[in-house]
Amino acid sequence: MCNCINRGTKHITLNKTNCIENVIEKDSEFGKLRNHQCETKTLHTTIIDYTEAMRNINFENCPETFSVAFKNHITAWDSMGEFTKKYSELRGEMHNLFDSIKKTNDSLQFKILLKDIWNTWTHVEKAMTEEID
Repeated sequence: MCNCINRGTKHITLNKTNCIENVIEKDSEFGKLRNHQCETKTLHTTIIDYTEAMRNINFENCPETFSVAFKNHITAWDSMGEFTKKYSELRGEMHNLFDSIKKTNDSLQFKILLKDIWNTWTHVEKAMTEEID
């Protein structure tokens, strides 16, 4: 069985709530794969696989504020992916690798990129609750 993120599959959604729920479900699914894929692949490749998989989700019926917020979140992950190119020798669970990178000379830049991921996720959650409530 392939332990990789499925690329190229468009996921169909019916309405705004279903669309949001589908995106969050897929993010959770792809995130679990991402967290462990870097045990055998580079962190950069893992993050690129994750962001490509997320871009293949159909956002067509999602509210615009949610779609924009989520696409900004993907872009934040893209920036982290670029940054992690220099750590191609690292293997392990993603959060453990992040802890290792925090201890390097690049820790300041890394923390800025990680903060951007969390900030954009906060915007996703806000857009999600505004639409579902």
